[in-house]
Amino acid sequence: MKDLLSRWLPVILWCLVIYTFSESSWFTGANTAQVLQVILSYLPFGGGEEEGPSFLNFLIRKAAHLTEFGILAVLVWRALFPRRASYIGAWLFATAYAATDEWHQSFEPGRTATPKDVVIDSCGALIALVIVFVCRRWLKARHRSLHRGI
Repeated sequence: MKDLLSRWLPVILWCLVIYTFSESSWFTGANTAQVLQVILSYLPFGGGEEEGPSFLNFLIRKAAHLTEFGILAVLVWRALFPRRASYIGAWLFATAYAATDEWHQSFEPGRTATPKDVVIDSCGALIALVIVFVCRRWLKARHRSLHRGI
């Protein structure tokens, strides 16, 4: 039971973090744009109202989607590992949670729910799992070569 809790508690906590981000009006596009505008106004090139800051806001927000669901996928993979389907299960879980997160956002004032964000979230999960897979393969190969004296 303790092992089960240590594996799944981080997943549950991270799901709560994602839920809180979706619930909070602090993380709407308009609010993050305002924060970004203030930060940019302190830089030598200024904040301006041109297309740059809105595009930067878009990039930051989509990178956040990739990252938060990448982290979720890795945590689920860790909870499922060493099961054979741990990678697929983690990706499916993260994608399903992304869909429910977008649905949840559709009820929140100031938030928008888009299928594109589910795709971005799903891609973030896939990218993170590919990184885990590649790193594990590299570490196994390195471990084997060190034990052979190469």
